[in-house]
Amino acid sequence: MQENPSKAAAESKTPGDGQDDASHATGRTPARGVPDATGRTPARSVSPTVATILEHNAAFVASKGYERYQTDKYPEKKLAIVSCMDTRLTELLLAALGLKNGDAKIIKVAGAEVAHPFGSVMRSLLIAICELGVEDIMIVAHTNCGAQHMSGAAMVTDMERLGVSQERIEFARHCGIDFDRWLAGFGDTEEAVRRSVDMVRNHPVMPPPVRVGGYVMDSDTGELTAVR
Repeated sequence: MQENPSKAAAESKTPGDGQDDASHATGRTPARGVPDATGRTPARSVSPTVATILEHNAAFVASKGYERYQTDKYPEKKLAIVSCMDTRLTELLLAALGLKNGDAKIIKVAGAEVAHPFGSVMRSLLIAICELGVEDIMIVAHTNCGAQHMSGAAMVTDMERLGVSQERIEFARHCGIDFDRWLAGFGDTEEAVRRSVDMVRNHPVMPPPVRVGGYVMDSDTGELTAVR
């Protein structure tokens, strides 16, 4: 007897294939990484950008492009820098400060803020000092920072637009997360730098000999201005 093609296709489908189930139920194909109608998150695929990066990485290693960057884990200038993750500073920061690979520990965070006395930024700084020999810390913010005028309410709206359910947002609130405070912009740049410098300099377990300074970098020219 000839096999029913539709039945064979249904039986050959991988069990638990939530994307097909959700597409049939809703008539739409759910976006990658966004929970579907069944509550499951479809598998994430590698984007063209990441695929290109992986290809470049393989060629870089094969050609021994890494040799010019080889150093050890100890910063030669005994320096740690807390700076913003802004793309304008990716190369500008090091070039404007005359630094090269191996010179300093670079900690990137939105707004160059040390927002919590026992958060990941402070933890990284203490590791850099106690385990890796850092003696100087520079907090380097920059002009026209995108984190300056952030809004917690607007960010929550963006989360919902990108597929985060209201239930998950309310769960976070129930756990004590105040989005308006957690995701708020820092307002005045120089004042934000002063707060970060004060938090690091006067931290209860910060070794006394460590020097801490605050600066604002011009996002276009790389010029540094000291914050007093």
